Amino acid sequence: MQTVELLVKLKIPDVTALTAAGALRRRMGFEGVLTSLARADYYRLEVAVDTPEEALALARDLAENTNVFVNPNKHVYEVRTGTQAAAQDGSGRRAAVLVTDPLDGSAQGALSALQGRLGYGGRVSGLLKGVLWTLELACENDAEARRLAEEIAVTRSREQGLLLNPHFQECEIR
Repeated sequence: MQTVELLVKLKIPDVTALTAAGALRRRMGFEGVLTSLARADYYRLEVAVDTPEEALALARDLAENTNVFVNPNKHVYEVRTGTQAAAQDGSGRRAAVLVTDPLDGSAQGALSALQGRLGYGGRVSGLLKGVLWTLELACENDAEARRLAEEIAVTRSREQGLLLNPHFQECEIR
């Protein structure tokens, strides 16, 4: 069993991420801290293959040959194994916030379609769906980046947090 991540982004500028970044900088006090903000649809797949290379190949096949994850007219995608980390470019610290909704049944519907009518059977055994926000932050260390990412992400009031509502969503900060 292998775990593979599929990230799906828009080919055009993501106005949701741009609007959120503007609000965080101008209205919520992160002007000198938040360097960039990006958003991607996130899928974590549990696949019944032996090697990470086979897992990556299966995820690419799912992205390119089904209409479940990617619309090639408007999306680009990236696949990576669960052990691969996003590269730091040296201009700051990067943190990622994965937002999931445990009551959203769309992941189960997609998994059912993959296992049934699309013919992937037992090769895909699990699917987690969410939104992955990637924050580039001007800070000193990884611990500070994680703290800032949580402060930016988790809504606590009108003035605190923006990317998830802790009353019905869950998050994983990396």
